[in-house]
Amino acid sequence: MENDANFDESDDIEYVSKSQLKRESQEIHKLGKRLTELSSEQLATIPLDEPVLEAVALAHKIQNKRSALKRHLLFLGKLLRARDTDAIFTAVETFDKSNQIQIQRHHQAERWRDQILLQGNNAIEAFLLEHSSADRQKLRQLWRNHASAKNESKKTQTARLIYKAIKQTLDS
Repeated sequence: MENDANFDESDDIEYVSKSQLKRESQEIHKLGKRLTELSSEQLATIPLDEPVLEAVALAHKIQNKRSALKRHLLFLGKLLRARDTDAIFTAVETFDKSNQIQIQRHHQAERWRDQILLQGNNAIEAFLLEHSSADRQKLRQLWRNHASAKNESKKTQTARLIYKAIKQTLDS
């Protein structure tokens, strides 16, 4: 009868391969390294306890000492393995997604700026069809300033202003 009770308990045990444990350990190590790349404002929004925050702060201080940083990142991974990291992974993924969105908006604004500089009013009208909140008068004035600029520094300045106006529209 006692053997049956032991048998039932062993049915609930989930066996994990050594390779799976190594993969999970490597993911947590990458998470620790990623945490050291975040700003202090971003770290403040992640649910980290005091020892992990101290380890991340120390990693910021030893950035230029390669072997010390490598050992410290291993220590940070060890600290993270002793904790539930699901919330930390989720928070870091949220930062990465928001960064990706910002990069996409940046590239989109650059493409629109280049089109406006090449095509002028036609490109401005196309941009206004997609983004009705854009300031038509300001974009046209900036494009005219760019077209009439005599030197390269003025052209660069107006191109930056066009980019800024487009980016502001895309962000709103």
